[in-house]
Amino acid sequence: MTLQPKHLAVLAGLALAQGAAAQQISKPFSSLAGNSVTGTILCRNSSSVPMTADAEQSLPLRLVATLNCGQQVSLLSAGESYTVNVRTAEGKSGYVAWMNVSKDAIAQSQKAVPTAAVHNGVARWIAGTPGSERLYTEGSLVESLTVNGVTVQVSLQDTGWKLLANIAVANRSLEGVSVIPSHVSLNDHGLTKKSLAYQDPNKLRGAASHQILWTTSNAAPSSSGYLPASGRDFASTPNTQNYLAEHQATVQLVSEHQAEFNPHSQMHEVALKEAVVLPNQQISGSAWFQRKGDRDNMILSVPVGGVIYEFPLSFNEK
Repeated sequence: MTLQPKHLAVLAGLALAQGAAAQQISKPFSSLAGNSVTGTILCRNSSSVPMTADAEQSLPLRLVATLNCGQQVSLLSAGESYTVNVRTAEGKSGYVAWMNVSKDAIAQSQKAVPTAAVHNGVARWIAGTPGSERLYTEGSLVESLTVNGVTVQVSLQDTGWKLLANIAVANRSLEGVSVIPSHVSLNDHGLTKKSLAYQDPNKLRGAASHQILWTTSNAAPSSSGYLPASGRDFASTPNTQNYLAEHQATVQLVSEHQAEFNPHSQMHEVALKEAVVLPNQQISGSAWFQRKGDRDNMILSVPVGGVIYEFPLSFNEK
């Protein structure tokens, strides 16, 4: 198949440095909340608040405007952890310190988002319960689990060589959350009851003869992920957008053209990176695991912040 210009652009973009990729994970409030989010300017021991042209608010300050106490602004997106991008009713936009913006409007918007229960630091995806949703991307199942504004979405594929987990984290909470790929785990809870080893992407580069992204089968929720017969059927329309869709499309595109590009370089670029996901940011990537066990009753565990998100998955749906 001939590569189209847009496909070439996607593949070329994968070769960007990791630092550049980190700059692309910031998402506007509107894309994460589904509508406009507003805030109120708070004055702390001052009569007004400076709005600057740069997120760092470096000296000397490059003032765009001086905002009054109690002034309403639209929150556009998070910049650095210290500031947030805002726009006034007059159409001026710039950055103000987070401490000078009321977060009541953000907290209020989160109340409408279902949240999963957390027991002993663990939230578990269970169909039909608040915070648990099921999405699809080109026929591939995505399990989505939300806890207090932080959404984790996963899919699991069998490449015929390794098990490939695609993971997205979208942060709509008020605090940054950490994501460490090597802490993600995949466990076989079937007859063999074993942990499937996480595969460091840097150490997989020597296996040039293996397919690293091709998919032979897609996992579905295991039976342990469903409520008893008395539970509500899981057929409702998802409330959460599919944050994993773009990454899965990229993985699919790269897998279709591995023969034309260095597969291990591309694998490194799509791999999930360690990061602190700031408020109103999202990140996505892939993780690989050892391919052993009966694959009938597995748990993919993704620690994010102080919560472990658990997803029951199976390649032998009955």
